[in-house]
Amino acid sequence: MKKLLIRICVFVPLAAVGYVLLLFLLGDWGWVRTANTQLGAAGHLCSRAKDIRNYHDVDILFLGSSHCYRTFDTRYYNGLGYSCFNLGSSNQTPMQTYVLLQEYLDSLNPGMVVMEVHPDIMQNDGVESAVNMLANVPITCQMSKMALKLGNMKALNTWLYSLYSQRVCHRLERFVEDSVINHYHYIPGGYCEVDTCEFQIKRYPRKPIKIRPEQLEALKRCLAMLKARGIPYLLVEIQDSEQLRRTYLNHAEFEQTMRELGPYRYELLPMIDTVDFFNSNHLSQHGIDMFNQDFGQYLIANYPPKPRLK
Repeated sequence: MKKLLIRICVFVPLAAVGYVLLLFLLGDWGWVRTANTQLGAAGHLCSRAKDIRNYHDVDILFLGSSHCYRTFDTRYYNGLGYSCFNLGSSNQTPMQTYVLLQEYLDSLNPGMVVMEVHPDIMQNDGVESAVNMLANVPITCQMSKMALKLGNMKALNTWLYSLYSQRVCHRLERFVEDSVINHYHYIPGGYCEVDTCEFQIKRYPRKPIKIRPEQLEALKRCLAMLKARGIPYLLVEIQDSEQLRRTYLNHAEFEQTMRELGPYRYELLPMIDTVDFFNSNHLSQHGIDMFNQDFGQYLIANYPPKPRLK
């Protein structure tokens, strides 16, 4: 029995070291799917993470999922007199939003925060977003804590590989992401413009919205951080296509939960699925223009831009 325990004590550390070394050596091989080792993606988070260094003391910070970075066109709000940055990322859940606030809130020092919320995102486990972030944003202590807390093997493998890739190989700092990826155009300031439309009429099953308790708790932590710093915030839900919207059995309950957290805005504009939507839950350029005009008027009325010194 004693010999067996000794062998186990020797084998486990060696196996762990061997596993990590194999991950480093084979991580760039296309058939290895246990980690995200590819830099760059259609959401342009890598470009956004580098671009953010040029922004400080913004009037508005936008945060959220692809609904955020594909809807809030920073150019439009700049035209209204707001300085802003869009820090959205693909499938970003409140777990990742909290980490981004910890990393960038001080440097951006926003006058207000607009946080996009969506039923599907509040039901998401956060793994896809975490993996995307770990691969494309400099690894920090807070990001490491997020990866460990998730306890997902793909997230943990991506974290390990990214540590090696960034700290040893310096791949991230040398990498230059294309400004256009799969019809997604990155616009300085964090917005992504799409020059195509893929809307298809589909039939979706009706289902209730089931908010994950850990995502609701993470959202509350985000808002508590903003409150502690005296930064006003607004939760915004961007409407889905009618064909998707009518599948939610308890959307009124979701709205009530969001309203209990603070200022919340959800406006149903007169949009047509086949004209104003890129797909079932993302707006087309026509829909984006309509949304931003309406939301811009709301901001001017409720959060007017501060006059700038000449």
